[in-house]
Parts: sequence; structure tokens; C-alpha cells
Amino acid sequence: MSPLNNAVIPKGSTILVTGANGLMGSHVAKQFLEYGYKVRGTVRDTTKFSWLLDLFQKDYGKDRVSAVIHTASIMSFDPDPTKVIPFAVDFAVNALQAAYKEPSVKRFVFTSSSAAAVVSSPDIPAANITEDSWTDFIVDEAWADPPYTQERGMVTYAASKNQAEKAVWKFHEENRHERPDLIVNTVLPNFNFGRSLDREKQGYPSSSGLPPSLFNGEVTHFHTGLPPQYFIDVDDAGRLHVAAAVLPKLEDQRIFGFAGRFNWDTVLDIFRKHVPGRKFPDNFSGGEDGNEIIPRDKAEQLLRDLGRSGWTSLEESILANIEGLY
Repeated sequence: MSPLNNAVIPKGSTILVTGANGLMGSHVAKQFLEYGYKVRGTVRDTTKFSWLLDLFQKDYGKDRVSAVIHTASIMSFDPDPTKVIPFAVDFAVNALQAAYKEPSVKRFVFTSSSAAAVVSSPDIPAANITEDSWTDFIVDEAWADPPYTQERGMVTYAASKNQAEKAVWKFHEENRHERPDLIVNTVLPNFNFGRSLDREKQGYPSSSGLPPSLFNGEVTHFHTGLPPQYFIDVDDAGRLHVAAAVLPKLEDQRIFGFAGRFNWDTVLDIFRKHVPGRKFPDNFSGGEDGNEIIPRDKAEQLLRDLGRSGWTSLEESILANIEGLY
């Protein structure tokens, strides 16, 4: 691992991670610990952050928390946009406001989503995706007239990430003169695979539950409804949050966590290769995501700056995801 001698936040500093009980938040916390930082993880389910300022000063004393990593999100997948998007926006902006009010906080990292920049779908023409790409059309779809049928839940979630990230950038742009020393970056991970921190206690949360269920012969509507797209190992996603918080010259950046393309047939091929005597479902998902993610090379370089060789491969990530099942 890189010694991080050039880190703008020294090792041993305290990092606050919101949503630390989730798949993303738990791995973000893990990576900060592995790189030598202290971590305070919050799991409070609230859209108000008045308690955060109290936590800064009561738990640590003044000038103690050095960075805030806001991974917590509204994950209800409620199709009604009025019940999701405004809360997601407030959730993100309130966290940033709290960081603004605490002088010790030098970096704020917001966990956005690939859905804020690109939607992988056979019905949408492939495109070259850049740091300036936004899925504004998905916001229009989310706010379309009722009925709010359940299949609109994913659209509403995607729109919430788009709007929350935009709100973070807007607030920072309008108020940065008050805190010119506070740096904001965002991380946009695609579909997460990888090892659960504790299978007994955490299980297989969120997207990490799909490879184990497929390994056990279950092809759910979550599998069949997911078109070919990009993935990222959840540990790499955690590392990108470390980079966003501590590496120098990384300011006002959208960091794209897109390791490589996948479809479920490729995942099944990995299963068959490593467990040849087991019967698995027939292939049902072919093709590949046609979008070209231009900033992914820049993100991979950040992993190298942290002492990694590059992205974790799909095979390595999937095998870690199903560890203990065979």
C-alpha cells in the first residue's frame, strides 16, 4: 500500500463516514482504516444534520474531524418522486452545510452514482461519457405524471442521485468564498460487487446479494431487469473515496468508478470455471454496455496513486463476492 506521504490529510486523522452500515459506507470505512486513518461511522437514519455539529465537538472536541464522507442515501426505491428526491437533496446539502460550519473539516466527499451521469439501456443510444455528463432526462421521467407504479422506483432513485449531486455542487459554488479551504469531490460508482465485511452479520447487502443468489440457482427479476453495464469492486469504490479525501491536487472532481463491463452470462462463466461440477442456470444475458466512460482511466490512476496496480478484475470481485458458498 502507498505510504501516502503526500496526503493533504495526515494519517491518524479522524474521518467521518455517514451511512457506515451500508455496503458502500462499510467498505469506505474499511479502506480509511487500512490506510491508517481513524474512522467515526454514523448509521443514523435522518435527513437532518444538526446532530452532526454536536458530534464534531462533543465526541472529538474542536478541530478534530478532518473529512466528511457522505455515503448515506435514500434507498427506499419508492416510485413517488416527492417522497424521495427532495429528501435526498436535503440529506446531501445538510451534510455539506454541517461540514462548512466545522473549521476542522478540510474535505467533503459525496457518494453519487453512475446513474447521475449515464444510464445503461438498450433503448438509449450509447455515448461518450465525460465529467460533464448528466442524466437530466431521467429526472424528467421521475417527475412525470402519476401513476407511480413500482417499476418507476429505480428511475426515481437515479433521479435522486442526479439531483443530490447537482445540489452539492450548486451549494459549494455559491458558498465556497466562505470556506476556500474546504475541498469538495464526488465519487460515482457503478454496479458494486465484492466481499461482504461479515457474511453472518452484514449478509450480502444491496447489489452484492445478486451474485450469491445467481450462484444458488436463482434468476430474479433484478437479474433479468439489469442490462449489461459496468461494475466496480466495492473495495475499489472505497479506495476512490480515500483518494477523493486525501490526495493533493484532487479538487472539484467527479470521480468515475467504472472498472469494466459485465453481463450476467460473464458472471455465470466465472462460476462454471471455478466450480465445474455444479449446475448453474443457462445463460440469459448477453451483449455489452456500449457507453465509453472517458474519465475511468483517470480514476484508475488514482488507485495506482494509492499503491494499487489498477482496477480489481470482475473475476476477482465475483469470487470474493461468493466466498464461502462453495
